[in-house]
Amino acid sequence: MGYDRPLKPEWIYKTLKNIEVGSKPQDFYDAYNQIAVELTGKDGRRKTRTVLFRTFIYGFQQSKTKIENNILIELSKKHDFEYMKPIYMAMFILDYEILKYFTRMFYNIFDSSQEVSSVALTKKMTETYGDTEIVKRSTRAFLKSLTYFGILEAKTKNTYEQINKYRLSAEQVADIFQLYAAVNHTKQINLKEFDKTVFAYYNIPDLTEVANKYHTEKWEYIRGIDRELLMME
Repeated sequence: MGYDRPLKPEWIYKTLKNIEVGSKPQDFYDAYNQIAVELTGKDGRRKTRTVLFRTFIYGFQQSKTKIENNILIELSKKHDFEYMKPIYMAMFILDYEILKYFTRMFYNIFDSSQEVSSVALTKKMTETYGDTEIVKRSTRAFLKSLTYFGILEAKTKNTYEQINKYRLSAEQVADIFQLYAAVNHTKQINLKEFDKTVFAYYNIPDLTEVANKYHTEKWEYIRGIDRELLMME
């Protein structure tokens, strides 16, 4: 359930961009040590590597004996770092129910002009999940990750300033839809029921326009009275 360690998007990008599909995960451990150079101590690197591999590699495959190709590896090898950052953030929210809930609480408590209080967020999280160390640690770790992603800036020990939201391109939104389909093992997305929490930290274009733009290229777009379906390729 918990989100153990904050991750820098640079670590994710360099790992996925440089990793060799078909290799053993342990073959990349030494290379990861050179990526996460800011971390001191083998234990810190090992724990962040565990979170990274668990979410961005093992989340797409059954076996842990060799690395299989997945949508995030493909996109990371195709696009630059800034393009990929919001897609990695979407993966966190798709992969961790506790981070999805955190994000919803975040925007229920604070509007875009307000300073963010970690104390208020932790209180809300513990009210739902219990006053446990794993909940507190997950809250602290994700707040730190949000600063790494350029979404928040720490002002004091317990307060953060919100940075102006980055605007996603239609292509980034389309890739997040495809990521959603891969994570949830579905070929069908109903835009009328789609949980937009994955986009919460960003401004987005009109989703119907995105659906029309990539109709026949990435999906079949079917509109009805009570549905807007993306039938994924």
